[in-house]
Amino acid sequence: MTQMPQDEASKEKMQLLLYQLGELLNDPPIVINLPDWRDSIEDIMDEIEELSPYARDRLQDLITEAIRRAEVHVDDLDSDASPNKTEMSAQEYYTQVAFVSSEINALKSI
Repeated sequence: MTQMPQDEASKEKMQLLLYQLGELLNDPPIVINLPDWRDSIEDIMDEIEELSPYARDRLQDLITEAIRRAEVHVDDLDSDASPNKTEMSAQEYYTQVAFVSSEINALKSI
């Protein structure tokens, strides 16, 4: 089994899915849309797995942690946590997004 798609159509679809994933992560959820945001990420990850289980494996733990950190940040926003706590959770979320973005870029170059 190949690591990444080899035919041109699958490569283009993978590039599009990785782009969509990155865009979705760069637009963090708020209280109202957290479930839809999470579902959208999971849908994209399922499509990535259909094209390349290897790519999904490389992204899975990073995505799981990004979702967890987003949930913590949304909880801080919803509970009116102190500004310092809210800022810290936002910073932790964006740090994780940077890790995911780095992995996305690595996968795009394969």
